[in-house]
Amino acid sequence: MKKILTFLLIGAALNGFAQTPLMDNFNYTTNDSLAAVGFNNGWIIASGTTTNAIRANATGLTYSSYVGSGIGNAASLTTSGQDVVKDAKTSYTSGSVYGSFLLNVTAAQAAGDYFFGFLPQTSTTAFTARTFIKLSSTGYYKIGIMKASTTLETTAYSADSFALATTYLCVVKYTFYTTSTTDDSLKIYMFSSGIPASEPATPVVATIGGTNTDATVIGRVFLRQGTAANAPTLTIDAIRFSNSWADGPLAVKINAFKGNLLDGKAFLNWSTLTETNNHGFELERSYNGKDFETIGFVKGAGNSNKLNNYQFVDENVNANLAYYRLKQIDFDGQFEYIETITLQSDEMIVEVTPNPFAEEININAAQENENIIASVVDMNGTIIMNASSQGKLRIDTRNMAQGVYFIRVNNGEKVIVKRIIKN
Repeated sequence: MKKILTFLLIGAALNGFAQTPLMDNFNYTTNDSLAAVGFNNGWIIASGTTTNAIRANATGLTYSSYVGSGIGNAASLTTSGQDVVKDAKTSYTSGSVYGSFLLNVTAAQAAGDYFFGFLPQTSTTAFTARTFIKLSSTGYYKIGIMKASTTLETTAYSADSFALATTYLCVVKYTFYTTSTTDDSLKIYMFSSGIPASEPATPVVATIGGTNTDATVIGRVFLRQGTAANAPTLTIDAIRFSNSWADGPLAVKINAFKGNLLDGKAFLNWSTLTETNNHGFELERSYNGKDFETIGFVKGAGNSNKLNNYQFVDENVNANLAYYRLKQIDFDGQFEYIETITLQSDEMIVEVTPNPFAEEININAAQENENIIASVVDMNGTIIMNASSQGKLRIDTRNMAQGVYFIRVNNGEKVIVKRIIKN
């Protein structure tokens, strides 16, 4: 499911509206070379010539819940060919850098070779976070990671094996440390389904330190086709590059689901940073925090990489405490609950119906045992009638003239005034 969507109780964790520094769904014409002159898609040749160029293939990869799944095409990597790089909008010198993508390996070699990683924007050779594939057993492969030069270090490979011809979500992470010049860490996460709302505690493979000097800046990704004896054959799709888990692998990017309760109405607001396959949002309400009912639907933007703001007004809140949750729904019917918020009002909550009225006015308090006193006042401020009861109150209005009135209701502590009309 394409959640809008990095929902998963992540609203509070997604601060700000900055877009992901690099996203590429390979939404190019089938068989186009990624780095061909005039295509203006950001990829440039790092090595090699036009021979065996990396090209957009006919079918993009799909992975439920991931941004970019099923959009555009994908890129095919084989062996002994052109290598390409693409710059992000931002370079990073501290914290962590995440590169996430969909991966489907169809062939692997026993020796193994690297196909993806990071670079400074000024270089086509200072590789780091080199990501390797090597054959594990018939039909399976292992994924590995190395910081930099293959002549100084040994690749760390996963203990787990992954099936050939199967699509996985792969997340490569590089973390800068400052204790020394050789203490940075690298991790890889692999998923066959779902996307955790927060970064898992255990990667499939990790390495820290080593002989190679740490990177000083990262702002570019590379795709590499290695030697025929060592390199894998694979398809890669939906690359995302950023400095957070929320802006990287998470699919639905929801920015803070918020609301206010005022005068018997709940005003709900939220926004998305990216959307993929997003049909829309259902709003659900509960008065006890357990039993929810659907109260409305807001149409989504479908596929979007820009900020979208949403709002919904619940016109009939019959309590001063209410719970709301957001349900994101894909076009294929898959859904996920994003976040539940609690709204509370210090106002007195009463329901006055009907309005306009004819023969009677009904007043219902939020609490059944709440004592209420009501006064009907005309436009001159004259009290026409008074009534009181507990929880519910009915006022006979058959003898009142047509016109505009006000009804004032109090419970001994708070007072509300509503405008009403007699037909």
